[in-house]
Amino acid sequence: MSEVFVRLRRGRWPLSKGLLVEALLPLGVPLEAAQSVAHTVEERLKEEGRKEVPPKVLRRVFLEEVARALGSGVAERLAQQTLPFEEILVLAGKKRLPFSKGLLARSLEEAGLPLKEAHALAKEVEKRLREKGVRQIAARRLEAVVAEEVAKAKGKPAGRRYLERQAFAGELFVEEESGEPRMPFSKGILAQSLMGIGLSPEGAYRLAREIETQLRQEGLRVVRRPELRERVHQALLKEAGEEVARRYLLLRRLRRSAKPVHILIGGVTGVGKSVLASALAYRLGITHIVPSDAVREVFRASFSKDLLPSLHLSTFEAWKALMPELFTEETHEARVLRGFLDQVARVAVGLRAIQERSALEGTSIVLEGVHVVPRYLDHPYRDKVLTVPMLVALQDEKLHRDRFLLRDRETGHARPQDKYLAHFPEIRLIQEHLLLWAQEEGIPVIPGEDLDEGVEKALEVLVAYLEAQGQEVARA
Repeated sequence: MSEVFVRLRRGRWPLSKGLLVEALLPLGVPLEAAQSVAHTVEERLKEEGRKEVPPKVLRRVFLEEVARALGSGVAERLAQQTLPFEEILVLAGKKRLPFSKGLLARSLEEAGLPLKEAHALAKEVEKRLREKGVRQIAARRLEAVVAEEVAKAKGKPAGRRYLERQAFAGELFVEEESGEPRMPFSKGILAQSLMGIGLSPEGAYRLAREIETQLRQEGLRVVRRPELRERVHQALLKEAGEEVARRYLLLRRLRRSAKPVHILIGGVTGVGKSVLASALAYRLGITHIVPSDAVREVFRASFSKDLLPSLHLSTFEAWKALMPELFTEETHEARVLRGFLDQVARVAVGLRAIQERSALEGTSIVLEGVHVVPRYLDHPYRDKVLTVPMLVALQDEKLHRDRFLLRDRETGHARPQDKYLAHFPEIRLIQEHLLLWAQEEGIPVIPGEDLDEGVEKALEVLVAYLEAQGQEVARA
C-alpha cells in the first residue's frame, strides 16, 4: 500500500515516523522502543485502509499504541503535550496562522542574533510551547515568550531589544537602481552581505546596526542603493581595512552580475565539504546546494546493482565491483583509483546536467561532494557562468579519523565510523590523488581543519577569481 498522509490546514504531508520518535525520546523512551511504536502506528493506519489521516485521529492512534507498548504513564505524559505533527496556531487579530520556526528565526536575526543562535532559540521556543500543550497562542503572548527565551540565553537587554525591534519598522527604505521598487532596509540582509566577505556574525550585525542608526539619526526615509553601498564601503575601510572593503565591492558586483556563479567543492569523505558549502552559500546568498551523493542516490534508485555495481558502493570501495580477472596485474592502489574514477564518471553525467540546466536558467549553485572532480564536469554552457572550483583537504590524519567518530555520534550511528576507518587507507589514497590533480590543474586547496579558516580561504579564492575575470564582472 502507498504511504499514509497527514491532512493539515495548509495541505497534506507524508506521515513521518521520525516525528513520532521525536515526541517520545524527550520522555526517556529508548530509541529502538520509540522506533518500534512509530512503525506499529504506521502499519495500523495502513491496515485500517487510511490513505489520509487528520491530526486528531493520528493523535488517538499514537497514544493508544504508546499506552499498549510503553504503559499508561508514558501515554499520559505524552497526552499533555502538543505533538510534533499538530499545528500550533498564532492568533493575530482575526487571523489564525500556523507557528513557523523559520519566521521566528528571521525575527530573531532582525533583533541582532547570529543565524545559528536564532534557529536554536526558535527551536527552543517551539519545544517549550509543545511541552506545555499549547495549541494556540496570541501573537503578543508569543512575543513575550520569545523575549523570555532571548533574555534567558543572552541577557535582559537582548530580550528588550527583541521586543523593540519593530519600533522603526517601515520607516526606512532602500531605493533600488533601474527603477526597481523600494525595499525595506534590513539589518539581517546587510549583515549577511558582511558575513559574505568574512566578518564574524557578531561583527557583521554590529556594523549593520551602526549603519542603520546613522541613517535614522540623519532623518532619512529613503537611501539609494549606491549610496548605501558606499556607506558600507567607507565603514569597512575604517573597521577592517582596504582589503576587506575591496572584497565587499567585488562580491556586491557578483550578486548583480548577469552571470550566475557555480562553486565546485570537491574532497573525500569526512573533510568538511558539506559544512563549508552551507557556510559559503549562506554568505553569498546562494540558495541551491547540490550534494553529489544525492545524485548518486538517484542513479542507485534508477539502475540495479547488477547493471551498475560500482554505484552501489562507497567511492572508497567501488574497486570491489570491478572484475578482478581483467586487472590481475594492477596494484591495489591502481584498482582503488580505477573504481573511484568509474563511479565519478557515472555520477558526473548527472552533475553536468544540473550545471547545464542552472546555466541556462541563470541560477547560482554550489556543487559539493567527492564526485566533484572538475576534469569530469566540463559542459557546453560553461561560458554562461562563473565557475569556481576548489578542493577541501585534511592533512592531519588523526583529525580526519576523529571526524568519523564525531559524525557517528551526531547521526545517531546512522553513519557508523567502523566502515570509514576500515577503509581509511583508501580514503587517504584518493585524497592524495585529488591533491595531485588539483596541483596539475591549478585548483585551490581549502584547509578542512577549521571552518572559519576554510571560509576565509574560500572567499579569497572567489575574490581572486573575480579579479581575474574583472572586465566581465565590472560590466554587471
